[in-house]
Amino acid sequence: MNAPSSTPSASPLALPEAIRDLNRVCADVGLPVVVCPNLEDPGREATLGTANQATVRQLADLLRTSMRRTYDTVAALSSALEAHGLKSPEPGVQAGEIVLGDLSLSDAVRLAELLGVPRWEPTDPLEVELADWFQSQVIVDRLGRAFREATGEFLDLLFHHGCHRCGRHTPVISTGAFPVATALRLLEALEYGDGE
Repeated sequence: MNAPSSTPSASPLALPEAIRDLNRVCADVGLPVVVCPNLEDPGREATLGTANQATVRQLADLLRTSMRRTYDTVAALSSALEAHGLKSPEPGVQAGEIVLGDLSLSDAVRLAELLGVPRWEPTDPLEVELADWFQSQVIVDRLGRAFREATGEFLDLLFHHGCHRCGRHTPVISTGAFPVATALRLLEALEYGDGE
């Protein structure tokens, strides 16, 4: 089941067409699910018919299969980061895209260097926990620039002071989601970048 190549239109016929398409695909793969317009809002919502345990498992397997490339990319990214000695990020999947997870400040500095920015020595220890800490923004900017230069894409980065993070005692940089194609370019940069 490949993702549609274009954004669904907002026309009144979009939902019935989508329902027909989904029913056709379900029939093609032998999935006994019937999708119908929601009687309360037939132009905007659809309902999936009832499904037994075997059907639910089959649907989960089909979705997992369609996500194999994404899951394989996450596994490869985890291995590459670990091979470079980066311990804090835990790559995962969010809404079909990849997230690196939370990076410690030292791992964020190292990742930026691996992606090609010049080596940098902070003036204060990275463990300093100040809410308005200037160096945290320097690290965020360096990593954002390095990611953009390595992949051609923007990466959402957000500094979290330790005390603002659900029981965490150290600051982290959280990363936003990016497409699999971007993750593959990141992998290539990690594999071939010298990080010096």
